Amino acid sequence: MKNWLRQRLLHFLIDAEDSRPSRIGRGNISVSIDETLCDDSPSGIDLPDPIVFKVQAVSGGTIVESRWYDYKKDEQRVKLHIITQEENLSESIGKIVTMELLQK
Repeated sequence: MKNWLRQRLLHFLIDAEDSRPSRIGRGNISVSIDETLCDDSPSGIDLPDPIVFKVQAVSGGTIVESRWYDYKKDEQRVKLHIITQEENLSESIGKIVTMELLQK
């Protein structure tokens, strides 16, 4: 009875969000949500003041976007960093993260 009620409740909650594909397993309940449709962080952790990084490989290198909210100036801070193919990617990303944390 408990499992049936839990599955029905979970199915009802998932149907309320039609934009997200989901899967309900049999027996133990399992749900999979397509993270690409969510605007939240992929980890699902609700942090009070995060810095969001987006990394995209492009022709000729890598682009790193950093985004965070500046409460003092009441504005969204967005920066684009370009890392060329000649640069070491891991060192460059480490420097970008360090600089963003220091500026925040």
